[in-house]
Amino acid sequence: MQVHVRAWAAAEPSLAGFADAGAIVAGVTWDGYQPSATGALVLSALLRQAAAYAAARALLQALLPRLKTERVTTPTYGHGIGQSWQCPADTVADLVAEAFAAIRHHAGEHRDNVTRLIVQEAARRLRTARQAQCRYQARSLVLLPDHAGRAPADILSARSGAEWLTAVLLDTVRRGRMSAGDAKLVYATRVKGLPASEVGRHQGMRPKAVYHALARAERALLAGAA
Repeated sequence: MQVHVRAWAAAEPSLAGFADAGAIVAGVTWDGYQPSATGALVLSALLRQAAAYAAARALLQALLPRLKTERVTTPTYGHGIGQSWQCPADTVADLVAEAFAAIRHHAGEHRDNVTRLIVQEAARRLRTARQAQCRYQARSLVLLPDHAGRAPADILSARSGAEWLTAVLLDTVRRGRMSAGDAKLVYATRVKGLPASEVGRHQGMRPKAVYHALARAERALLAGAA
């Protein structure tokens, strides 16, 4: 790592004198939401060097104090009254992930206000994703036993909506119209009533990805039940 730091310092005078990446991160001090004048220079230098993974990681770590102040547990991010479906920890993690993606996207650029560039882009991308997920969560697909007239006999014998849906899922998987993994997603959310973000976490899926998988699964389910 010291070799990398020496290489960065050779190209960036504002990074000279730091022993390692940890010292660079510690050298970025904050005054509220804004870095100090020296810290802003360090952030700009790190962004110019962010094509190197180690520099991008150092920049992300330096920005963490600012990212922690972002008010992600608000209705904007899907945490208002009646919108408790999203785990706040997932939103925080996604904000950090989006910030790192923004750093990599803008690597090599010369920007005076790196904090505003990265945080605003990460927040915007996260809000867009959360709003789409909120719309999905609020949408109620019509999965009612009125399809039963065209379903196999084991579906007709279901005693409740949950049993009916479980039977439809099994039949759709048996016919090869849905994967077992997709069926587990639908079962966990529609039958067990678990939040989609929690289901995705248990199955090792990123919070952003689980909603795309659920939408695909439910389209297959509706087609299979038709």
